[in-house]
Amino acid sequence: MSIPEIYLQTAWGDSIDDVDMEDIHDVIEETLEMDDENGRFWVGIFVGDNEVVLESRKNMTVLGIFNDSEEEEIEAQFESWSEIEDLYKLFLAKDFDQVVSILKKNK
Repeated sequence: MSIPEIYLQTAWGDSIDDVDMEDIHDVIEETLEMDDENGRFWVGIFVGDNEVVLESRKNMTVLGIFNDSEEEEIEAQFESWSEIEDLYKLFLAKDFDQVVSILKKNK
């Protein structure tokens, strides 16, 4: 059994392997229906021995974790879910430099 390269996990217990943008769009819609405690999800991508994670919360706060030691952890606030979807498009394309740049701009 192999570990998926890209996965999605929700605070309410769902998980999806080999995530695409349709999955993310569907989970955003579900997130909006959840209470604040369970209204979050994250996508992880394994890159070599490391894992990068992008977590989104119902209040449109996004947390990016870009290495194992968590020394590069960036939290940003967004104005719309479409901005967050665009961020996930870059994340799934593994354009991590661009994701970091957008997160830092929205800190």
